[in-house]
Amino acid sequence: MAGQFRSYVWDPLLILSQIVLMQTVYYGSLGLWLALVDGLVRSSPSLDQMFDAEILGFSTPPGRLSTMSFVLNALTWN
Repeated sequence: MAGQFRSYVWDPLLILSQIVLMQTVYYGSLGLWLALVDGLVRSSPSLDQMFDAEILGFSTPPGRLSTMSFVLNALTWN
C-alpha cells in the first residue's frame, strides 16, 4: 500500500516557511562560498559582493570572485 504524499489543503504557512527556508539555505551557502573564496585569495569580504549589480561581472577581480562563488553555489545545490 502506497503512502499518501500529497496534500490537497491550502496551507499558506507551509508555503511561506518553505520559501523562507530555501532563501536562508541559498544565501547562507552563498555567504559560505564567498567567505571561502575570499579567504583563499585574501580578499576583503563585503556584502556588496552578494547584492551590488556593478560588482557582478568579469571586468574586475572582485567580480570574478563573486561570479565564481555564485557558480559554486549553483553547483552545490543541483
